[in-house]
Amino acid sequence: MKKMKLNKITTALITGLVGCAITSINAQTTSSQTSNSPTLEVIEITSQKRVQTLQEVPATVTAVSGALLDEYGIDDLFEMADLVPGMVFSRAPDDGLALTLRGLGTPARTQSFDQSVALFQDGMFVGKGRMYSAAFFDVERIEVIKGTQSTLLGKNTSLGAISVISKKPSDVFEGNIKVGREFENGGWSVDGGLDIPLADNFSVRVAGHYIDQNGWVENLATGRDVPEDNDTGLRITALYEPSDSLTITGVYQRSDSERIGNGYQFVDNGNYFSDEVLGIIGEAQLDDTKTAVCSQCPNQESYHDTSVDTYNVTVEKSLEDVTLTSITSYANYDIEFYDDFDFGNAFDEFTYVTTGQVDYYSTYFKRGESYNQFSQELRLASEERDDFDYMMGLFYFKSDWDSLEEQFFNTPNFPPDNAGQLFNGSFGNDFKQKTDTISAFIQADMYITDKLTVSGGLRYTDENKDVQFDRTPGELSTLWNTVVNPPFESELNFQDSFLNGNVSAKYDWSKNTVVYASYGLGSKTGGFAESAEVISADPSLNVEDGGARVATEETSTYELGSKMVLLDNSMNLNLALFYTDIDDFQETSFFVTGGSAAFLTQNTDVESKGFEIDSKWQITDDVQLSGAVTFADSTHKDDGSDLAQAPKWTGNIGYLYTTELEAWDMHMRSSGFVRYRDSMVSQINETYPSDSLTTLDFTLGLFSNDDTWEVMLVAQNVTNERASDFSGPPAAPIGAILGAPTGDQGITSETLNIQRTVKLQVSYHFY
Repeated sequence: MKKMKLNKITTALITGLVGCAITSINAQTTSSQTSNSPTLEVIEITSQKRVQTLQEVPATVTAVSGALLDEYGIDDLFEMADLVPGMVFSRAPDDGLALTLRGLGTPARTQSFDQSVALFQDGMFVGKGRMYSAAFFDVERIEVIKGTQSTLLGKNTSLGAISVISKKPSDVFEGNIKVGREFENGGWSVDGGLDIPLADNFSVRVAGHYIDQNGWVENLATGRDVPEDNDTGLRITALYEPSDSLTITGVYQRSDSERIGNGYQFVDNGNYFSDEVLGIIGEAQLDDTKTAVCSQCPNQESYHDTSVDTYNVTVEKSLEDVTLTSITSYANYDIEFYDDFDFGNAFDEFTYVTTGQVDYYSTYFKRGESYNQFSQELRLASEERDDFDYMMGLFYFKSDWDSLEEQFFNTPNFPPDNAGQLFNGSFGNDFKQKTDTISAFIQADMYITDKLTVSGGLRYTDENKDVQFDRTPGELSTLWNTVVNPPFESELNFQDSFLNGNVSAKYDWSKNTVVYASYGLGSKTGGFAESAEVISADPSLNVEDGGARVATEETSTYELGSKMVLLDNSMNLNLALFYTDIDDFQETSFFVTGGSAAFLTQNTDVESKGFEIDSKWQITDDVQLSGAVTFADSTHKDDGSDLAQAPKWTGNIGYLYTTELEAWDMHMRSSGFVRYRDSMVSQINETYPSDSLTTLDFTLGLFSNDDTWEVMLVAQNVTNERASDFSGPPAAPIGAILGAPTGDQGITSETLNIQRTVKLQVSYHFY
């Protein structure tokens, strides 16, 4: 059994939080504070499809306000993860999502896998991971709910859900604009919104977003600071309230995202490259410079172009003591990706060793995808009954996904006795999938006594996937694209149905203390993995038999927790213990054994157990302290090895200080946070490790007392701490002939975490 080691940061976080808890509980019984004491804001959330306060929901939920996102200049969900303990969100080289909650999530490589942490945008289920990186702006709040939430939120919420709620129109003419300038790396951002009341019961909000941002890694070969991001977004929201009992909200959003280059670079883990070789390929260490060229890619860099359109109409109708809700949505996206998968200045090592001649080459993938989805949800919910409340509904979902990934392997002369054919040659994985899903659900909250509430619900889901999966070799036939990756044509079908559910008991221990216990059973549908090697040339077989078929994933989550409001409503303290067990976890990861290495797709059994503590304390009207820590031990059940992207400890502790500057008719606000992420691995077999990371963030701002203007300085990762966000092998066997072994002890490709940023933001709110 592994020994748990606590470093100084972790110990400080736990000590501080436990100290707050002990102080708070003692003070709760002896407090003589008056009713004029500072109090925390009561936060309302809708992650369980009802308006509830954060402290009454029997689940672990983190709510991040739009104001906090603006304050830190958060532009996407990847950056938002820093604000949520227990959440890790990184980009794989092809923009696959390495998203985990409590150490569990869907692996990054296989795009045909459904996500087990679902995303909802204004109530619309987002069915594809590519859309998680769409433009992110004009947000009212984000709610991250952890654990299995299958009854109300549906399939693919077996490990949690993220709900993004955008700002809605107000009934007065007003607007806002924010301009930001990033000084450390260079870049601009502009965000704004305008509320236009067109009638007493009809108003529109138009919001826009633009960012042109340079990256934190300089590519010495191309002269670019990568990744270079250019994002634009437009959202139009219409709110129509023809009567007190009827509300209609329509939302259209368009986002275009262009990313040039990435931070991935060679890392030489054993000094296998001589100074002479380093002179040929550039440096090989994890830092803020790299040398990489992809001659076949636009701008000679990896290149990602993503366009997303979403349409959503929500109708809410009150019918005496029930509310009928309809959510109708449609979404589509198109992408064009070029990815440099040798991650550097690769060259023909055999020719160099034997003749001294240097011949460069590129291994790259080209990927095009188009996707569209339609969904319809109808639900009926009771309103504040005395004996019990209920919610029931139907959900229909349909999607169509076309993906063509062409892999161009151009590695010459490896192995030397194989006529240069093993890692040479191209092929394409052409994958088309149509999905139809229908489900029905019902949940009831039964008020057994004034203190005890028992909730239970069931959800039945039936899903069908029709797949056409073809692999076609390139014009030149090689061992690589005919034997190692054999061609095939296939028409496949995957159908499954399952009954999921949740049950919980919540007890009001006292006026300000709630304890709860919950259990959830959830599923994530199986199907076919378009990234599977399919060495059998028959994708209908299970992945363990050389095919592409993966089984449905089933998750059970147990949680025991308490939510406390202490010190005359000036402190919240939340505690939770959890255990999650997954049968047939869908996993794709790089697998190294001895001298062999390959991507492995499999169904396996995993588990995660641990605890979470979070607290917020309004010490005075001017000073607020907050902190959180998550411990999650996430492992494979067969051998106890750690899962990928699953740090055991994550946490943060920080302050918020606000004071009025009466002489200048303004106030000042400052905040600071220390954020910690434990060491972790990026691939199975506990390979490709990343060091722990502790970052320091500060903000300092001036605001007018009437909230018409503000000036904010935002500094993140002030001390420029460095660690790998994601790590894996180059697709080509870099360094093999020069003596580098296979796996993470040889030559790896790693991406550096975001380095120090210093941004000045100026905002103006007009009426």
